[in-house]
Amino acid sequence: MTLRPPQVAEWLLILTIIAVFPGCAHNNVPVEIPTGSYLEDIFSTANTNPDVDKFCNAMSPYLQYKEGTIDSNPNDMNLVFKVSGGYFGYAFCCMEDTDKREASLLYAKGRDLALEELKRYRIFDQALNDEPRKFKKALPETLDKRDILALYWAAMNWCSLVNLNLDMPEARADIAKVQAMLEFINTLDDSYNNGSVHAALGSLYANRPKSEGGDPEKAKQQFDDAFTYSGNSLLTVQVMYAKYYARQIQDRVLFQKTLKQVLDTPANTYADKTFINEVARRKAKLLLDNIDKYFTVTEPKKSS
Repeated sequence: MTLRPPQVAEWLLILTIIAVFPGCAHNNVPVEIPTGSYLEDIFSTANTNPDVDKFCNAMSPYLQYKEGTIDSNPNDMNLVFKVSGGYFGYAFCCMEDTDKREASLLYAKGRDLALEELKRYRIFDQALNDEPRKFKKALPETLDKRDILALYWAAMNWCSLVNLNLDMPEARADIAKVQAMLEFINTLDDSYNNGSVHAALGSLYANRPKSEGGDPEKAKQQFDDAFTYSGNSLLTVQVMYAKYYARQIQDRVLFQKTLKQVLDTPANTYADKTFINEVARRKAKLLLDNIDKYFTVTEPKKSS
């Protein structure tokens, strides 16, 4: 893949940070950073490199540096959203399966960066702390398609933060507002970012049992839309389908079948999505390795 100029610049910056501040990175950061793994928009940016570990090692010092530059460039929206998306990508690809606390902090940082831009609108700022019904009503009254990037990164980070912390009442209380933001994005652009918004919505509909507000039928429809808009090229959608929907309906066979399909699909099947699909394969293996944690094991009946 030929890197676009902004990507070349970002990789040169990462190399510089690691060279100048080696103490900020992990001890095993390689001298050579792989090109092509561009995490700042993992669902739409073409990247053909499967080396997840090298990139994950580089992201922490890189994001620390980039967030520091926001202070001197507070009106650079491209920079703000790049960092917000970077926190999402780092948490999703590198941290959430191994360090829930750190991933939660990253998602919260990404969410808050994007929310600060949306809070420049007085009505949105006031509605943010209001009840979900009024918050949902305020979205179309205040925002339009020009705000879709801020909405997207605020909602995607927030959604992942909620899904990681469903054992906490405050996270569950946020579901209605996150859902409202994601639904509003789909009214602005139903196919935005390869249908990743639909997958996020599917996870929210599926992350609770029916008795607690979950809706498996809506979850299934949202995941079907995500498959359609991504052209079935994002293996992360299949992973989320298994992780949330198959678990919600307690379909162990569907869970296994879906994740095995992910593992049977080479990461470079869709060359421009090699990186994110390699991430998906790792997540699929981890879920399969822990399948007995997610499904009730029925004891066989003893013969009389």
